Amino acid sequence: MQELSDDTIMDVIEKEEIVLIDFFASWCGACRVAAPMFERVAREFNIPIFKIDVEKNPKIKEMVTLPGLPSVGGFKNGEPQELVSITKEEGFREFVQKFKG
Repeated sequence: MQELSDDTIMDVIEKEEIVLIDFFASWCGACRVAAPMFERVAREFNIPIFKIDVEKNPKIKEMVTLPGLPSVGGFKNGEPQELVSITKEEGFREFVQKFKG
């Protein structure tokens, strides 16, 4: 999973028709545990997924309101669609299935 920064996130969101972003912090244990599951499920649904450390990239907090960590945001055609804080695979699968449509 490629890591983004405040400077690169908009390029990816605007370039990809549909994309998932994993919002995490390096100190967040649940984030480290959930990241491989996020990547695996996104790959199964053939959706690109990237990650961004919200502590190292404070501008992102101006763009989205995070419900907690880890959070995953779905973006379509450059626009945010939904943002969820989730750690259970079943719940994430439901989110991705609904997001992909």
